[in-house]
Amino acid sequence: MGKAKELRKRPNAKKDAQKAVGKIFGDPTGKKTEAELEEEFNKKVELWCGRIIRGVFMSYSLFGALASAVEWATRPDMPPLVPIGGGDDLAGVNAIVTGGCGGMGLELTRGLAMRGANVVAGCRAPKPPLPDDADADFGSSSGDELLDSLLDPTTIEGIPEGSVRGSAVRHELDLEDFSSVRAFAAKALAEHEGKVDVLIHAAGSMRACENTTDGFESATQVNYLSPVLLNRLVTPRLADRAGSSLKPLGNARVVHVTCSSAASMGGKGADADGVLLASDGVKPRKKGCDPGSRYADSKILLERHARVLARKFDKKNVLVAAVDPGDMLTDYVLKANWRRGGMRYHPAAIVSWAVGKASTAAFGPHGFGSFTKRQPERGAAAVAHVAVGDVFRNVAGTGAGGRVFSDRAGAFTRATGCAREVEHECGVVREPGPKRSEDARVHEAKALKRDETDSEVWKMTSKVLAPWSGELE
Repeated sequence: MGKAKELRKRPNAKKDAQKAVGKIFGDPTGKKTEAELEEEFNKKVELWCGRIIRGVFMSYSLFGALASAVEWATRPDMPPLVPIGGGDDLAGVNAIVTGGCGGMGLELTRGLAMRGANVVAGCRAPKPPLPDDADADFGSSSGDELLDSLLDPTTIEGIPEGSVRGSAVRHELDLEDFSSVRAFAAKALAEHEGKVDVLIHAAGSMRACENTTDGFESATQVNYLSPVLLNRLVTPRLADRAGSSLKPLGNARVVHVTCSSAASMGGKGADADGVLLASDGVKPRKKGCDPGSRYADSKILLERHARVLARKFDKKNVLVAAVDPGDMLTDYVLKANWRRGGMRYHPAAIVSWAVGKASTAAFGPHGFGSFTKRQPERGAAAVAHVAVGDVFRNVAGTGAGGRVFSDRAGAFTRATGCAREVEHECGVVREPGPKRSEDARVHEAKALKRDETDSEVWKMTSKVLAPWSGELE
């Protein structure tokens, strides 16, 4: 009764309420129909959702830029690949480096050879021939070392003959062709007379969702399957060398170059089914192959392989590891084909693309990254520290293989600021512990599941590579 009396006292209360609601939805007069109000409301919701999405996207981009700046400002020093004054501490070490003729791989090849190692570099393309009008006989017996190096197809551009204490030669290696991997393995073993101490997988590609010579998905073959095949052909020789009395490093080493930041974006195709799917290649006009995800999956697969390979060869005195050297100023990223992803048409992605274009126009092909990315020499030093560092002399056989090292995980040596209890733990990416919402048993179950998936991937990879895994002649 009280409300009825109040309404009788306020006969315009209903109209006032309609006007109040109308003000909220943009109709101060309250004369619009319910359908019109609903349509306007939906438009406003759509407008604000777009603003929120663009704001989140731009905030994420700004956060990434800020994180890069902070990482750059707090980045620990890296021990130089070649000590000041040089040295021959790697005399007698036989190494194989894939991708050893460009970028970080070239710095690795040069640095190891300058310290006395004998390096065989795998290079994507054969050395370009001299022009047709060049006199091939001129200089062949003149003692002109520069001209002789131009005529020699095994010399590496950027490493003149006589500039290193060891040796550095190149042989063709196309990771998109399994027969090329086999041919390279045979030549590299012949160069070292079957005695290999170090195998570094520095080659890789960010191109994905394309078919290789063998009909496989490109990122999976280049970044995962071909390195695995090379391991199968060469690692037994490393084990033989590590088991002999001639072991300059104390053990043999297999080091894979990975990318932890990219690996964090993938995972859905980094299993046995993903390997099998990649063996079928990419069908023409088939949607659903995202280049970024395929690249990320290939790096996760490589880390899975490193863990299983470490368990199989740990007792044979072979140390297996993966190293993330961080973003570097090379053309590696510039060759990617990730723009075909679906987000490229989103307004926020267009803004990000425009900002990227402006930064590259102002600061070069790497844009703002020119100030924060690492030089190739630093990346090579990080990889070489694990590949030939004396601190790892007695690590093989202790069950500490298969781990990932990262320049982002802290200093690599005591001299550059590492404070971890055990020095060979410096730079190791530590496994995440149990979350607050889970107990130790759930965390242990996840670890067992990961190991199970690793084994399944190993078995499927063995089946896929079986036609190319026979003994070398």
